[in-house]
Amino acid sequence: MDNYSEAEKQIMDCLLSYTRGIDRLDPDAITAAFHPGALLEGYQPDVFTPIEDFALPVVERLKKRYSSTQHRLSNTKIDFTEEGAIAESYVLAYHVQPANEDTPERLWTFSGRYIDYFENRNNEWRIAERFLRADWTRIETIDEKMPNKFIAGARDKSDPVYGQISN
Repeated sequence: MDNYSEAEKQIMDCLLSYTRGIDRLDPDAITAAFHPGALLEGYQPDVFTPIEDFALPVVERLKKRYSSTQHRLSNTKIDFTEEGAIAESYVLAYHVQPANEDTPERLWTFSGRYIDYFENRNNEWRIAERFLRADWTRIETIDEKMPNKFIAGARDKSDPVYGQISN
């Protein structure tokens, strides 16, 4: 069971490295979740993109289009097979589109699943192939915000998550 525990920990670390990378616009954190040459399919059927061609372009698109994003994972189930492991994770992703002269500020919500095929290479469990599936989406106008004053998170390595822990 210890081997499974370590494998499950590595798999969860990969899934969370990906979500941190997407939300903090960190292509290195995104690619750390994948084996080199890993393939992603999700925006067009049967079109697979190598992770090396995905990470930086997706960061640039998110940076240009949204003022913040938040990707949440839940209901992760990991099944081990003779070839590796298959992890299914529900994803709920929020994207805030800033207002411009034509549209008000909007919240884009995506609900779907990541279906990840993991392989263990050189004692490292990482994603070898990812499928993204949509269950539902919604776009709504942000008419009003909470009156509290919160410190905004940074979408880069200036965010406290990348800093040193104070003792």
